[in-house]
Amino acid sequence: MGRSLLDKLKDLERTAGVRRPDADETAQARGDEPSAVEADQAIDPRAAELVEAGFQRMETPHGAVWVRETAFDLCTQYGGRPFADFLSCDFERLGRLAKAEIAPERMMFYDVEATGLGHGGGTMPFLHAVGSFADDEFRVAQYFVPDYADEGAVVRLLAEAWFGRRDAVLVSYNGKSYDWPLFVNRCVLYGLQPPEPAHLDLLHPARRLWKGVVRRMKLADVEAALGVRRDGDLPGSEAPLRYFAYVDGAPLASMEDVFAHNLRDVCTLARLALELADALAERTSWPHASPHVGLATWFDAWREWESADAQFRKAVAQEDADWRARWLFSLFLKRRGRWEEALDLWLELADAYPDRPEPYVEAAKYFEHRRRDLARALWAAEAAQARTGEGSREYGEMARRVERIRRKLEREAACEGDPRRLL
Repeated sequence: MGRSLLDKLKDLERTAGVRRPDADETAQARGDEPSAVEADQAIDPRAAELVEAGFQRMETPHGAVWVRETAFDLCTQYGGRPFADFLSCDFERLGRLAKAEIAPERMMFYDVEATGLGHGGGTMPFLHAVGSFADDEFRVAQYFVPDYADEGAVVRLLAEAWFGRRDAVLVSYNGKSYDWPLFVNRCVLYGLQPPEPAHLDLLHPARRLWKGVVRRMKLADVEAALGVRRDGDLPGSEAPLRYFAYVDGAPLASMEDVFAHNLRDVCTLARLALELADALAERTSWPHASPHVGLATWFDAWREWESADAQFRKAVAQEDADWRARWLFSLFLKRRGRWEEALDLWLELADAYPDRPEPYVEAAKYFEHRRRDLARALWAAEAAQARTGEGSREYGEMARRVERIRRKLEREAACEGDPRRLL
């Protein structure tokens, strides 16, 4: 028989600087008073299971809430890096993506487990996890809904105590499409005004950096690229079935792997945010072109030319530098007026990709309008035309360019034969 989640957490406490705050400490962190359970007071078996698993019952004006906090010492390593690295991290550029000032104490790493993938009233989030930094620890509070009737109190507490803070920055993964719209709909269901914290969805920057490296952009695939390993992890798709079974009477032990999966997801959010912040601060390098191209396009859009140039050069120096990396770099050089470097890249691309007309199109423009070398402009234009399909729009455009250059060459030849035509 496998070990329970409680046993796993106890082992983690002994080996990785993890502790579980007591009931009073948990309640104090949220601003609520924990319910007093006298030693001789009989509690129902379901509540006893939750207590045994480390959950604390908190009384709120809207009902009871069950929460378990897991606290990680900042020296705890996750994915090869300690949580303490957040203290020395530069979040300025990452804050631009969230359109808010970011600091560790303002970040709330949010992940939910729900009964389905939709946003409608039939989909209920039954486990909310919020990770935050406090008192030299990284703490993950997991709010569990043991029965459908208990959800309202959890939603109200999260909306008021967590997401309603003015300085809050919500951090999620695909949260703008799933987790947060789902929570907003639950707020509406219970008559609450949904909070509007700044929101940083890590899926979008992660996709820009690693789409060419990671085959799929699921959180588990991205974290594997960061060195995070999950042995024996429960697939997220199985979580709803475990919850339905629990509500129907299965023991809480059936939910332990769901709790562990959810806890790891939040820790991965923090690890991923750290990696992205370091990448944007130019503290990281990869043996792949795609991440450097992603950074370069951000810096280019932010008009940080030196950083963009440096990242483009790192990209094209990689063995897997593809058409996109080299083509975008050539266009960046063109915009910056570095014509000779851009021309060299266009000619290299023309040789490396014999089916692509774009390098010769740019070369033709350069020779015609910048260098005023009509003979080479005609050569490049005809080469580009030969790579386009006859009858296509691109073929027609190149045919007109070729004809125009030829007329210019004819006028030049005529002027050389009769200098009076120059007057």
